[in-house]
Amino acid sequence: MYKGVIFDIDGTLYDYQTNDVLAMKHFCSFVEKALGVDEKTFRETYTEARRIIRARLHDTAAQHSRVLLIQTALELLGKNPFDYVLKMYDVYWNCFLENMQPYDGAAEFLRDLKSVGVKISTCTDMTAHIQYRKLAKLGLDRYFDFMVTSEEIGFEKPAPIMFETALRKMNVQPNEAAYFGDSLDRDIFGAMNVGIDAFWFVADRPVEGGDDYKKISSYRDEELTKIFFGGD
Repeated sequence: MYKGVIFDIDGTLYDYQTNDVLAMKHFCSFVEKALGVDEKTFRETYTEARRIIRARLHDTAAQHSRVLLIQTALELLGKNPFDYVLKMYDVYWNCFLENMQPYDGAAEFLRDLKSVGVKISTCTDMTAHIQYRKLAKLGLDRYFDFMVTSEEIGFEKPAPIMFETALRKMNVQPNEAAYFGDSLDRDIFGAMNVGIDAFWFVADRPVEGGDDYKKISSYRDEELTKIFFGGD
């Protein structure tokens, strides 16, 4: 029986990609109306802003900051960020959060883990503030005991310290813990490298390889229930 379970958030507890596509479309529509910049031009500028930020802030949580991405994109467009950055930040995230839904069975699985006394932590590369908001909007925050972000650690997955910090906070040993994540390279390899039993959550995404790893597509998987809660 596991004493602690660690979850990635984006792509593991909800469909990040679908929400990002929807929010970006709404975001671009706002930019076109407010700034007079067409969607194609803005998307190209935003992509360049992301490249600049990632090159500058590689392997730190700040590279994911929408405020920094928007600020840089506005500067590239010759716009004063003070006129738009906070409004644009809210336009993207309000749409994103409004449409979020947890993956089928995720809430029940977390609830059942909690009911049998398992400690539950996150382990995420994003900044803490927005991750707390996401879990609250998903209605999953009530089940978590700890948050671990690359913002507080100073490194991103698969750095061992990310996973080791989650273990320390939960006060469990690696062989007493399980990990759920959607990235084979960052999540699964990272967890396994410190001795944590890892479950690769693929949902309905087409993936190649990884057949030697524990791959699951639903939190209602009967085998998953047997592993964590026993029974026939």
